[in-house]
Amino acid sequence: MASKRSTGGLPRMIRGSVLTQRRRCGKRGCRCADGVDLHEATVLSYSESGRSRTVMLAAGEVAAVRAATERYRAARARVRGDGEAGLQAWLSARATRRGR
Repeated sequence: MASKRSTGGLPRMIRGSVLTQRRRCGKRGCRCADGVDLHEATVLSYSESGRSRTVMLAAGEVAAVRAATERYRAARARVRGDGEAGLQAWLSARATRRGR
């Protein structure tokens, strides 16, 4: 199914969000100990069985994963729009059949 994959073996669509996670590492002598200069990592965040999960992304993966999550959101919005239009058309036809 080549149409479902983009280049580089990455799926065309990925459910989730690309975020920048900021956190302390916990080491007393580290630059992040004061809570100001925190460590940053770019992650893919997604939910699984009602729990939030994160996967760290390598710098070379960020753009491709972000694009795949945006394609997923666009496809989901199209499906919702089509579903709403279908509902409205069905309700209208039903009302017409009932003489309203």
